[in-house]
Parts: sequence; structure tokens; C-alpha cells
Amino acid sequence: MEQRHWPRTHDELNEGPIKVRVATMYQVFNAMDPTPLEERSLNAEVADWIEEWAEDLGGDKPLTIEIHVIDGVVDERSAAVTSGIHNHFEYREWQESRELQKLWREGRISLVIGLVALTVFISLSHLIGADANPVLDIVHEGLTVLGWVSMWKPMQIFLYEWWPIRREREACRRLAEADVVFRPVTPR
Repeated sequence: MEQRHWPRTHDELNEGPIKVRVATMYQVFNAMDPTPLEERSLNAEVADWIEEWAEDLGGDKPLTIEIHVIDGVVDERSAAVTSGIHNHFEYREWQESRELQKLWREGRISLVIGLVALTVFISLSHLIGADANPVLDIVHEGLTVLGWVSMWKPMQIFLYEWWPIRREREACRRLAEADVVFRPVTPR
């Protein structure tokens, strides 16, 4: 992928379609993939470029992907290329959905472990109780801290980790439905 004119401001990013510049129409795909055009993997650079731009756009409005073809040749296979792009992002959406499901499962398991650990450590802390003995006081406070630290992982998952995955999944969903337009680049 040859991209030289990327958006420099948020306004430029939001003012038009997602623009990709490639040497030939087929450079959109991974050249090493032997499968039929509609089923091929996208070129990693092209896929990342499109997905990151879509994530930055946010919102829920329909997207348009504008592919600028440097050699100027846009042939009858453009429908197959469009289908391949849609298939790629449908698959990426499915991958992100699976990733989110796995994260929620990990969060639930971590929550159960964390609650059990919190209960055990706080109970032990109360059994020891506050004492004038500095060693017992350190153990008492240490158990309380350990109990709360055991809740770190589930809280991290439920408060922070799921947002980026959801944002990627939504971007891929929108890209799987995006309009794809080919623009031959005319030589200057």
C-alpha cells in the first residue's frame, strides 16, 4: 500500500471516505494467498489502515472506502474485490466477538477467585485483629491489602479491558457493510 496523503487533523479525518492508495487493484489483497479473490486475506497494511481509520471515525454512520488505484486499471473484478473486503471485515468482527466473549469469561472467573480471596484474607485479618504488636499489625494490614489486590484483575477487565475490543468489533461491523468505491488515479 502506498499512502502519502493521510489525514492530519480530526476534521480532515471526518470529512470524507476512508481513502486507500494502492499500485494495482489487486494490491488490496495478500499476494501470497492462493485462495479465490473473494476469500483472500487482505494485505495487512491495507487492512490495518482501513480498520484504524474506521475506529477513529467512531459513530454509527455508514462508511465508504475509497480505493485509489495508481495504475488506473479498474476491471470487472472490482465486485470480487469489494466482496473480499467485506468478507475480511466480517471475519474480523467475528474474531473480535470471540475475543470479547473470552474476556468476559475470564472476568467472571477472576471475579469469583477475587471474591473468595477477598473473603479469606479479610476474615484472616479480622481473626488476627489490630494489635499493639507491630509484627501482628503488619500481618493484619497486609492481609487486608492482599484481599483488595486480589480484586484487581476482575475490576481491570470489567472497567477497562473490554472497551477497545468492543470498539474494534463495531468498526469491523461497519466496514463489513461499507460501500467500496474504486477511483483510477489519472497521471499528471
